[in-house]
Amino acid sequence: MTHFLDEVPFDFSDPVAQQLRNLLATSYFRESEIIDFVQVAGLDPSRIAWGQTARAMWADTLRRGSMEGKNRALVEVISNSGDAAVAATLQDMLGPSPAAPAPAPEPDWKASPMSATQERQTAAEPTLLDVTFLERGTELARGVVRLRVTMPIGKRYYGSGFLIGPDRVLTNHHVLYDDDHGGARATRVEVWFGYERAFGGVLRPHTALEGDTGSILGDPDHDWAVVRVSATEVPSTAVVIDTGTLGSVGVDDRVYIIQHPNGGPKQIGMIHNVVRFVDDDIVQYLTDTEGGSSGSPVFDEEWHLVALHHQSTETKVNKTIEVRNQGRQMTRVVAGLTDAGLR
Repeated sequence: MTHFLDEVPFDFSDPVAQQLRNLLATSYFRESEIIDFVQVAGLDPSRIAWGQTARAMWADTLRRGSMEGKNRALVEVISNSGDAAVAATLQDMLGPSPAAPAPAPEPDWKASPMSATQERQTAAEPTLLDVTFLERGTELARGVVRLRVTMPIGKRYYGSGFLIGPDRVLTNHHVLYDDDHGGARATRVEVWFGYERAFGGVLRPHTALEGDTGSILGDPDHDWAVVRVSATEVPSTAVVIDTGTLGSVGVDDRVYIIQHPNGGPKQIGMIHNVVRFVDDDIVQYLTDTEGGSSGSPVFDEEWHLVALHHQSTETKVNKTIEVRNQGRQMTRVVAGLTDAGLR
C-alpha cells in the first residue's frame, strides 16, 4: 500500500494527510517560514500560490511536493528544524502505520446525528491557536491605557491608547483634539495604566498619570495623535508596543482589539473578529468595540500591530446593511509619526 506521503496527487481525503496539513499550518503559519522550508527541500517556490492563509499555502506546498516527489524531503527538513514536538508528531506520521486521529465513538442514539466522524474543524478556516497566544496578549495588554480627556469648553471624553515609547502614548486625533470647536487641544489628559479586573471581578489597583498637554501632536487626516507622560512615573509593568515590526491582514483574517470600552476596565474584542475590507488607508472588521475604544491597538494573530481603531461605519452587503468597525492602517500612522520626528 502506498504511503500517503508518496501519493500522486496528494490525497487530502486521507485523515493523516489532513492531520499533516493542519499540524504544519498551526505550527508554521508565517509565509517566510514556509518559503524557507520549501527552498531547503528543493521544491520550486514559483509554483506555489503565496499570500494565502497558512492552511492554503501548506496545501499547495504538499500538492507541489507530491508532483515533484519531494514531500519526504520536505518533512525531513521540517523535522530537523528544531521543534522537538513537531518532529515527534511527524515521526509518528512517517511510520509504516501512520498515527491518525482517534476514531469517533459510536453515535449517541439520543443525538440522532446525520453522520458521525472524528473530531474535526467545523468551518472553512481553522480557528485553533497556540495557548501562548493568550500569554502574549496578556503581556501586551499592559501597554494599553484608558484616557480621560478634558477639552477647553469643559467637556470630558473617554478614549483608549497605548504606549509606543517609554514616555509616549498613541491614540486618535479626535480623542485629543476637539474637532467640533476649531480643533483645540485638550487641556487635561489623564492616562490610566492597569485599569482592569482580576479574574474574580475585583478591580486591580491602577496608576493614573497626567499627560503633558503641551506635547500633544497629531494628524487629523489619518486620525492619530500622541501625548507624553513622565517616563519615570510609568509603571515598571507597562510594556511598549512595537511599531517597528507591523503586521498585515487581508479579508477573512482575524484581528484582536485590547481596549477600554465606555471608559471601563480593560477588555478584549476577539469574537466574530473577521476582517471585511482592507486598503492602503483603512482596515474594516467585525471585532466589537464601544464608545471609548477609539485609539485602541488592533492586532493580527501574531500580535503585530495592523491598525489604530478609530470609528464604526456601515456599508451595504447583498442589499443589507452591515455594521463594521474601522481602524487606520498602522503603516500610515507610523509614516506620519516618522515624518513628525516622533520615531
